[in-house]
Amino acid sequence: MTWHSDQLDTIGHTEELHISSYRRDGSLRRWIPIWVVRVADDLYVRSAFGPDGGWYRNAMRDNTARIRADGIETDVTLHLANDPATNAAVEAAYKAKYRSQPAALEPTVANTAAETTVRPNAAG
Repeated sequence: MTWHSDQLDTIGHTEELHISSYRRDGSLRRWIPIWVVRVADDLYVRSAFGPDGGWYRNAMRDNTARIRADGIETDVTLHLANDPATNAAVEAAYKAKYRSQPAALEPTVANTAAETTVRPNAAG
């Protein structure tokens, strides 16, 4: 399923979204705040801690998560999107959006984070 334009606008402009993954029993883990960027008609997130980031490891087991941002809460399917062209566009979007926070931005644009570039798509 694709995002509606108003959802893309809302989530793409938010400072951060919250992400949670499902436990085996179907309950949600704790919500983790992460940065999100919009590139064209897609949203992207990265694990600032690379593949060892807890939310990333848990969510990528089943390629599913739940996100919430500015009144939107929905399940998403996660698609690894770490090809060079996508990563270049996502990195540029992170640098433009979060340039006022250079210390926090640095790990998000590092190579280890780039390996975890994920495109969440609205589920259902």
